[in-house]
Amino acid sequence: MSSEFDAKGFRRALGQFPTGVAVVTTLDAKGQPVGITVSSFNSVSLDPPLILWGVAKNAFSAEIFNESEHFVVNVLGKHQVALSKRFALQGEDKFAGIDYEAGIGGCPVLPDTACCFECRTWNVYDGGDHLIVVGEVVSFRVEESVMPLVFARGTYAISAPRALGFDQEPPAPENGFLSNYLLYQLYRAYNSYSSELYPLLAGEFDVTPEEWRIMTLLADTGSAHMSAIALRVSQPEPENREIMGELKKRGLVEIDVDETARLTKKGEDVARRLIEFARRHEENVIARLTEEQRSQLGASLTRMIASFEARARS
Repeated sequence: MSSEFDAKGFRRALGQFPTGVAVVTTLDAKGQPVGITVSSFNSVSLDPPLILWGVAKNAFSAEIFNESEHFVVNVLGKHQVALSKRFALQGEDKFAGIDYEAGIGGCPVLPDTACCFECRTWNVYDGGDHLIVVGEVVSFRVEESVMPLVFARGTYAISAPRALGFDQEPPAPENGFLSNYLLYQLYRAYNSYSSELYPLLAGEFDVTPEEWRIMTLLADTGSAHMSAIALRVSQPEPENREIMGELKKRGLVEIDVDETARLTKKGEDVARRLIEFARRHEENVIARLTEEQRSQLGASLTRMIASFEARARS
């Protein structure tokens, strides 16, 4: 084992453990609302009911949470990616336009979340470059109809029940409802496709799925602002900046002072080979479809995505 700790590899390894996404809120000394996005929330004890979460010591709100007597953990739903991104940023009024209610100690309780935990601060511990905040849960609320938002491998995801454990159990009847239900079919197709492609990309090019998405996006656009890249690849901005920093260290991207990013010559070559590899893999995957079926499949998925995006904007 190398004497130099592999921080990048450590972060990648941690990314293999999916977590929920929460916004922790409190009030500062002047009674103003404060909130921060975290993925470190976890349970500690049932008796007494204790939970914990972590805040970076260099975060603007670290000292506020260190001194606060109460806080609320708002566990976000799958529809609240924008809210997660808002509270991950600094230097703006994060609560503008949010119709929150006052919870324990006046701490903001955000609307439409999957659940929330109103807590009394139990203790705060030193945890390296983070503070570990432990809270005693005084009350909680659960909205069973809201599917929670998930964070894994540096990007957002949506939790879903494992449909019948189809890789271990007999499949559903071919003529049954579930086997022909579109969402179930898309779910199985995505799992099969990604579980085959992503390991190949890692083995052939030593890139993660997140790096692959960024590089292929830049290959399409030529250049893009860091914030726009995070939005397009559905990544929280802090994690996206870290990944972009790693790509820059490897000489694959360059970033201007105005935070516009583009591929370097080396990056363009790698991206070209990534795209060629992905296209060959795609050809193998859909080789059993006719040309007409392939065309119809892509067009249908494009129209479906556009329809959902239009509904989300309305």
